Amino acid sequence: MVAKSVSKPTRRKGSERVKAWVYSVLNPLMDALHAESLALSKKNITWRYSTREMEFIVPTRELIQPSARPNYDDLLRGYTVLKPRMEDRDKRVKTLLGAATDCWKQLTEYSGLRPIVEEKLKQWREEGNPYPGGAIPDEEFWLLVAELIMNNAAELPFYYTNRPFWSRFGQSLLALRVGPPFSRLEESIRDLKKSDETLIKVLDQGRSDLCDQYDIPAAPV
Repeated sequence: MVAKSVSKPTRRKGSERVKAWVYSVLNPLMDALHAESLALSKKNITWRYSTREMEFIVPTRELIQPSARPNYDDLLRGYTVLKPRMEDRDKRVKTLLGAATDCWKQLTEYSGLRPIVEEKLKQWREEGNPYPGGAIPDEEFWLLVAELIMNNAAELPFYYTNRPFWSRFGQSLLALRVGPPFSRLEESIRDLKKSDETLIKVLDQGRSDLCDQYDIPAAPV
């Protein structure tokens, strides 16, 4: 009796390409969007006074490591169902940035924030407390406070040098988050968070479909 030969499993054409999509684009993108959604739930837009921009809330392509961005571009060409959702998110990021820029202008030009912060800082020092700004120059401390207001910082980590100052004065300073610009900001935050949550579901389903179709694991093994 002649034994049947066991055929060697063949790798489906395109599976290496799809692995690149899943491992270098879909997985890190979902991780980044989960982190972003968590920040947005706290109304933290990761604003930085030094750049006048959001540090971590950026267009979708920029959430991917530069070395993997060719795989991102290839994914959108080869799996086009994802493109509309990514474009929707990018539109909402742009809207949020515009709203944030308007809020920054209100805080730094029209709200009288600087003299308010300088008065509180003077009071703080007169009570014998050390300068709370760490390595930040005195003349920029009020901008750091404006950044905290922009990011709706309810509390700060214990290792921040300005935590005691913020614990004392933060709530009264956060009360400056008022007026039409901040109303638009909060609406933009809600819209982006909703878009993120929808995109995460679409990406997760896309990953599942690709893994089934090409018989690959959802993460490297």
